[in-house]
Amino acid sequence: MYWVRSIFNHLKTQRKIPPVQKVVNSNSMILNQSYRFISQLDESDKIIQELCKNDAELEKKLRILMLEVEVMRQDGRYAPNSLNTNQWQHLMTLHSRNQRNNYLTYLWKTEKARENQKAKKEARRKEFEESKPEENKEFPDDLLYGLTHQALFLRIRDQSINNFDNYRALQAIKYGQPVVIDCSYEEHMVLRETVNSAKQMTFVFGDNRIHKDPFDIHMCNVNLRGDFMKQLRRNIPSLEEPWFPLNIHTKSYLDIFPKDKLVYLTPHCREELTKFDHDAIYIVGCMVDKVNNEPLSLAKAKRDGIKMAKLPLDRFLEWAPGSKKNLNINHMIPILSDLKISGDWEFALRHIPRRKLMETKILAMQKKIKNNALLKEDIFRNLSLKSKVKGFSLKEKKLRSRKSLYDDDNV
Repeated sequence: MYWVRSIFNHLKTQRKIPPVQKVVNSNSMILNQSYRFISQLDESDKIIQELCKNDAELEKKLRILMLEVEVMRQDGRYAPNSLNTNQWQHLMTLHSRNQRNNYLTYLWKTEKARENQKAKKEARRKEFEESKPEENKEFPDDLLYGLTHQALFLRIRDQSINNFDNYRALQAIKYGQPVVIDCSYEEHMVLRETVNSAKQMTFVFGDNRIHKDPFDIHMCNVNLRGDFMKQLRRNIPSLEEPWFPLNIHTKSYLDIFPKDKLVYLTPHCREELTKFDHDAIYIVGCMVDKVNNEPLSLAKAKRDGIKMAKLPLDRFLEWAPGSKKNLNINHMIPILSDLKISGDWEFALRHIPRRKLMETKILAMQKKIKNNALLKEDIFRNLSLKSKVKGFSLKEKKLRSRKSLYDDDNV
């Protein structure tokens, strides 16, 4: 009840807009704040009309949420300065206050990261403009070469490089080996995981089209009206253009490809993929499973009755304890691409993040021990305590294990 009371008290205070004469006579800062508040009211009214559509209950709920966010801003808590229509719509679907606070904190961090990136970019631009170009002329008639001077080569525009990469992807659609991205796991993910999966899919498309031998990517089981496609359209604005080199299907992969050639890559099965098959059609599940750790891909492959396989990670890598062996799709597709052209597992598995490997954990621990002597003593003390098993030290345990039935003490 406290936060409801504070919202209504805030409503009474914020609705009192100061008169024009007092604003003009006061400082210009108060004038800017009043104009900003009036503009926020106009934007909020537009959002309410767009989302609620003359629904009294929805309008009441949305106004209370807007006041709650404004109270968070005034109290100094984490809340973004502006929210768009999609963010307000998602905020209305969150029932608990803890979920709303977490989502607003995520938006606030994203907003601050963009502001910092913009400020750094502006600082670099000013530094580049203010810095004077170095002129190292041996003779006055010498020509200078560099960014602000003459160049030996013709400049290749970004659009030309983009067209060249798209042409390579179009060739893969006609001649390349197909690979399937299964997009049927959207209902098992929260919004943040769905946004992350769309970001991974964007990386998959970009990495695939610049490869020497790209795949013919097919996105199957796609919900065109879901959050995944909405975010993917934001990441790739030309996604639904007729010339765009990506296959998007609402049908299942069983309706498009022969069943005997399909191989579902899932980390939960027992069979390992020992050799790359150039005639097979590999399926990779597009899912971020930070919340849901159930073997959904294994269950789906069993329901569809198709082959399954997993990458032989334990054969070639020493996995760190506690690290999951579930790889993102932006790691799986480059691994398959390198394996296709080289057949070398050690070369293909270089795309796995180093943080998942035991070597990285050991190097990080060595760095901590080197910089902190007290931590080193604590680690060795803990190891000495763990080495004692059933009241015997490690040395006594070795001596007892060497004894046999023919020792004098045992007779």
